[in-house]
Amino acid sequence: MPHRVLYFSSFEQIREELDHLCSRGYEQHGDWDLSQTCDHLAFFIEGSLDGHRFTTPWLIKTLFGRFVLRRILSQGRMPDRVPSPQKPPPAPSDEVAAVNRLRTALDRFEQHTGKFHDSPFFGHLTPDEWRQLHSIHCAHHLGWLSPK
Repeated sequence: MPHRVLYFSSFEQIREELDHLCSRGYEQHGDWDLSQTCDHLAFFIEGSLDGHRFTTPWLIKTLFGRFVLRRILSQGRMPDRVPSPQKPPPAPSDEVAAVNRLRTALDRFEQHTGKFHDSPFFGHLTPDEWRQLHSIHCAHHLGWLSPK
């Protein structure tokens, strides 16, 4: 089965998708299971709140970052099979803990009233751009898992 095309207009819809995957089980169509996917998504949401643990070269961010961001936000989707800068990549782990980590990150983001950290790829993002980007990122990765 190919990658599902998902669109989330709210973080509540992401939580509902997590509920479906957890309660029904899922088929994995990509490289990562649900625990790896949730750890990866939480890692980037936490980075927007707490700061990212990596950087990208200034030239890449300056020349390509804003162009790529505009494309992602306007299309509402991310390109497939882009290597993750998360090092080490997420390893399979406790599924319940990973899902809870993502839920906690979503809750923290929604309750956040301070400044957000710059993206290592795109530079400064507004809170709305961060929300859109996280929603698109979640849709991209959760689309590789299909509820049974």
